Amino acid sequence: MSMQSAVSRRQFLKVAAGSAALLGLAGCVAPVAPAGSSAPAAAVDSIRVLVVGDPFQFALEKIVDNFAEQSGVQVNLESLSYDALNARLATSFVSGASDADVVTVDQMWNSQYYDNQWIVALDDYIAADNATNLGDFIPEVLHSLNTWRGHIVTLPIASYAQGVMYRTDVYEALGLAAPPKTAAEAGDWTWDAYLEQIGQLDGQDVNGTTLHGTVVCGAQPVPVVHMYSQLGASYGARWFQQFPEAPWDFTPTINSPENIAGLAAYKQLYDRSPDEAINYVWFDAGTRFSQGDIGAFFWWTPYFYLIKNNGYMTGELSTIVESYDVGMLPHAAGRDPLVSLGGWSLGMPSSTQKKDAAWQFIQWATGTEAQKQMALVPDYNYQFSDFGRRSLYADADLRAIYPYLDVQLELMGQGNGKLVRPPMPIYTSLEAVYGLNINQVLSGGLTPEQGLATTDTLFRNVLQGNFMLPYQFESYNDTLESTQELIARLAG
Repeated sequence: MSMQSAVSRRQFLKVAAGSAALLGLAGCVAPVAPAGSSAPAAAVDSIRVLVVGDPFQFALEKIVDNFAEQSGVQVNLESLSYDALNARLATSFVSGASDADVVTVDQMWNSQYYDNQWIVALDDYIAADNATNLGDFIPEVLHSLNTWRGHIVTLPIASYAQGVMYRTDVYEALGLAAPPKTAAEAGDWTWDAYLEQIGQLDGQDVNGTTLHGTVVCGAQPVPVVHMYSQLGASYGARWFQQFPEAPWDFTPTINSPENIAGLAAYKQLYDRSPDEAINYVWFDAGTRFSQGDIGAFFWWTPYFYLIKNNGYMTGELSTIVESYDVGMLPHAAGRDPLVSLGGWSLGMPSSTQKKDAAWQFIQWATGTEAQKQMALVPDYNYQFSDFGRRSLYADADLRAIYPYLDVQLELMGQGNGKLVRPPMPIYTSLEAVYGLNINQVLSGGLTPEQGLATTDTLFRNVLQGNFMLPYQFESYNDTLESTQELIARLAG
């Protein structure tokens, strides 16, 4: 959720060419000995861990010494921005240098990292160690964030769904029905109903404040895709003819009636947002709600706690801290709910010479005890509840601090990140095209029809240039059911 620079069409084509080159690196790194190898392990007194600058990092820093106390292994923790982390990892992986022992991985990097043998599958480690308690992880989370080609390649340290945040005092003053808190109550909670509410909120004067109906992410290329893809997927939009189900067919379906309807709805939301939202990145959109002039918005679940602060991780309580609540994400009429799942995970580079210690840290940092410790850090007004483990949602201590956990868990159960933002090997190049054109639609430079027609053409060019269309390589039937089978096998 960090700021990314704008990408021009010419820059985009350079990115696409770079993606093609990276695809050719598969097999250049020697396979790694699995857990249980007979090779003797050297004594390890420290490991290097690279993390991204996101809310979980603040909490992890506060408790990381606990790992050293338990294991005797010191952790040298380094935090980087999203762009800096991605660039540094790619550089170190290509060179084969051992830059870190544990790395933070975006779910969109899994395919490239694993297919190029840059990270190690964790299957053998998990199967050999019952302490991982794999069955406690929410299957939808592991499916969306951590599996690729039938392997668990990372484990989640921060898991996100998307839901609605709204002003309780404003809704009461205007007589609006609050968004439902359970799936059972959400039958009539459609995007049409949500758009109607946003229209009723926009321009209203409540307690001396003139409201914007909502706020959206408009910055291209990446932030706007994160938010819009949720809405488009809800309307039934899909990026490709068939993925992640086998056989894979990457023929673009981005220019569909469903996606045109979804993008038109997003333009309506932008028109009810502050003008500067055209340049809003993740945190801009999320923290604007804290300023008290936004009626409601939908966004990643970390904002369920981040909006308690007046700004990002300031520790200063916002004026709306006692007058907001959260609810379920709307669904499109006639369609089942579909929630985008995202977040951050920990992986093990194949280049590390400290695999056992790296695994020990991954298991610890994604485990129940450490995740609870992170959630109980009081700094910044308790700013971590991004749990991928089901048991933490039932923990009484955590429920007292984060009263929305039931809603968040229901949203997790409706999630499928691989349908909303499909993590295929050249996703990043396609995202650059998509974000550019969505932004153009919001600013009025293109109609939804024009923007998606252009996106479709560029998708085809990039896919063909990267040997993905027609797709002639091995597919995998990457469904939630396949992930559930994998969990059962490794946990058994």
